[in-house]
Amino acid sequence: MPNQLSQTKRRQSLAEHSAVLAALASIARREKTTVMALLREAARETVRKRAVLPEQVNELRAVVRQLEPRMPAQFKTHAHLSRFKRAQREFDQVILDLKLAAPAEVQDRNSLVRASQPLRLLNFAQAHASI
Repeated sequence: MPNQLSQTKRRQSLAEHSAVLAALASIARREKTTVMALLREAARETVRKRAVLPEQVNELRAVVRQLEPRMPAQFKTHAHLSRFKRAQREFDQVILDLKLAAPAEVQDRNSLVRASQPLRLLNFAQAHASI
């Protein structure tokens, strides 16, 4: 029979899980939130901490990028376009929150004109000249 108290084993009893969940429930009640909200917060913090490690950041970016909303070839309705844009904004917010991308990267990805390209305004003076 294996030694259940061995230090090298990572088994956690139901009692240990119950204790952690009970503590989370108490915190959630005191902070007037839900246990799930606390778990989401902890999960995001874990990803943020790992996103600064050079050996993990590229892997995390690749995994998350697979979930990025894909633009369809055409939008059938205005509502379809609105849903895509909302999903894209939410995705951008998540990768910024998780520190998996810098704001400039998101701007470059979503913009028609790259930041490195100079902008030129044509006929600006003519369009705004007073008559």
